[in-house]
Amino acid sequence: MKNLTCILLLSGFLSANVQAQNADSLRTVTLDPVVVIAERVESALSTSTVGVSVLNARQLASIPTRSFSDALNYLPGLTFLDVDGMGFSPQAVTRGFYGGGEAEYVVVLINGRPINTIENGLVNWDQMLANASTSVEVLRGGASSLYGDAAIGAVINVRTAPVETINRQLSGSIGSSGLLNGQMSIQTKKYTAAASYRAVDGYRDHSTRSSWTAQGEGEVLNTSRATVRASAAVNIREYETPGPLRSSDGSQDRSYSLPFFQFDTGSEETVRLSVEADINTVLGVIEVSTSSEYRNHDFVRTLPLSADFADTQERQVDALGTRATMRLADLQLPLPIAHKLVIGADAFSAGLDSRYLQIATGGIEDAYASATGENRPELSDGSASRDGLAGYLHLDLYPTSKLKVSVGGRVDRIEDTFDEVEGLSEAREGATHVAVSPKLGVNYRYVSSSSQVGNVYVSSSRSFKAPTLDQLYDLRAFPVPFPPYSIQIANAGLNPQYGINYEVGFYHRLSTAQGLSAMLSASAYRLDMKDEIDFSFDTFSNINIGESRHQGLEVGLNMADEDLGSVFLNYTLQDVTYLIGENKGNAVKAIPLHSFSGGLQKEVGPWMASLTLRGNRKMYIDDANTSLMDDYAVVDARISYAKDAYRLTFDAFNLLDKSYSTTAYQDPGGSETTFLFPASLRTISVGFQLSW
Repeated sequence: MKNLTCILLLSGFLSANVQAQNADSLRTVTLDPVVVIAERVESALSTSTVGVSVLNARQLASIPTRSFSDALNYLPGLTFLDVDGMGFSPQAVTRGFYGGGEAEYVVVLINGRPINTIENGLVNWDQMLANASTSVEVLRGGASSLYGDAAIGAVINVRTAPVETINRQLSGSIGSSGLLNGQMSIQTKKYTAAASYRAVDGYRDHSTRSSWTAQGEGEVLNTSRATVRASAAVNIREYETPGPLRSSDGSQDRSYSLPFFQFDTGSEETVRLSVEADINTVLGVIEVSTSSEYRNHDFVRTLPLSADFADTQERQVDALGTRATMRLADLQLPLPIAHKLVIGADAFSAGLDSRYLQIATGGIEDAYASATGENRPELSDGSASRDGLAGYLHLDLYPTSKLKVSVGGRVDRIEDTFDEVEGLSEAREGATHVAVSPKLGVNYRYVSSSSQVGNVYVSSSRSFKAPTLDQLYDLRAFPVPFPPYSIQIANAGLNPQYGINYEVGFYHRLSTAQGLSAMLSASAYRLDMKDEIDFSFDTFSNINIGESRHQGLEVGLNMADEDLGSVFLNYTLQDVTYLIGENKGNAVKAIPLHSFSGGLQKEVGPWMASLTLRGNRKMYIDDANTSLMDDYAVVDARISYAKDAYRLTFDAFNLLDKSYSTTAYQDPGGSETTFLFPASLRTISVGFQLSW
């Protein structure tokens, strides 16, 4: 903890325009942001009945980052584990939920449209672009009452707001490990468009990546009765996966990639189209939208089954999904008190074809030494689909000017089916699940004056997560040394996981005549999850046997002073324990108990310097809690110079050149070997941005 007390940190609020000085930075802190994510309509952040955080465009532009997810590390309640060495393959941990690359407990939206994959809910973070008006809203905790399935850990909405004047930007950067970035964007009141290219050789061997993304959105109709907008997005990426290292390899170079992973590569193409309309009616404005997504993903993945034995298979996925939503906001009921009512419906239909081909199985010295990756026999082929229909309601009541009572709920119906392919897959039974997700929350303004405003809230809600299509129907087989010599752990009989969440928190904003402004927020929560999906050695498959308790604390502080600069500090406690089984009372593995981030920033004329810190403490890597990850704290820095319409930046990541790993797991075969994911040592990058 010495580093934490010696280095207080922050990233400030920098604009490409040289006119953005300290007064703008202070205004960013003191204003009460308007967010969409908390209630699916615009509302003030401080009146939320859940934990919500915001990164605005100025903050996103000033934080030293190599990838979009890097910026999210500087919010309370969010931790990203790095499995590629440089943060380009992040895995989210929030409120004690971690999918480990197999599933996701975070719903990610771009302008309100979800981008999680249909088969396992994972997120392609390369699709995220930031321009002059991009902000990020994060709702932490259970949000199934508004967002349905999988909204247990958090909901993240990347939002691009319209601008009144034309804004054009061209930016780029180069850096260590072959890092190359380029992006251009244009924004007007009626449309926005952006394109980017990113490539990196990687810190690790066999970790080259490249990604090309283009996005556009525009107004196609604007009359007194309706406004219609259309959008399109394309992402094409290719990547190599270096895999973990073994602790038994001793002094092996940390950039090394085991021969097990020599074939692990992937290519993915995603195309997304959508149309949205706001229609004026006698009841109010009806918002409707429809979107479609096509995705082709071909990748090779190795699963180490012991320290010396692995299985490598290629998977080919074709996925197509369509989604439609309708929402009616600001409805008025015959009630004697002020209120706001939102009702809506969501529907989706998605399907995927999935095929597996054999690459290699065995040990490094034999099977992988002679394997070529060619002559790949087809092992399995099948199709799965998921259809869903949901309706939700959210009612805010205002008995007094200081008190807000929120009541809401959502009903989801999900139907899953599977189609066999003769000779390659067997029939699986489909299933239909219905989930009810109510919510009740109260927000009270306990102080309101010219210098400070404070709100406290308490809420309770029910959230659920349906088993993913992979958990139900995945056809990948695993070799075992007994008849039938291969098993499939997918189980079509799985039920949704669910839990009741209790949360209390506050938002407090302060502004003094002496030029000091501050924002302090905190959330404390407790959630007991039931019917969690876990692996059973009795059936050699996934079954609903797990129960765990998630409780914790999330604190965020932002301060700014006209003369001294800006500072922020975040702390997250994630205390997650098993409630049943032989490990009852133990901490759930791969969840850091303590996470922290912070930074400081100072502007002097056209110059700005910022220093940031992030780290984790006390994370077990086994269910028995006998082995701990090494604690770490990492310092990053940025120096920038802005004049007229351009800005130059210099970034240093892992400034102190610390050797560390963010996550690990024990040998599935039972040996004392640990598989580690090493992070990169010090890297640098230089960049520019031109705005006009």
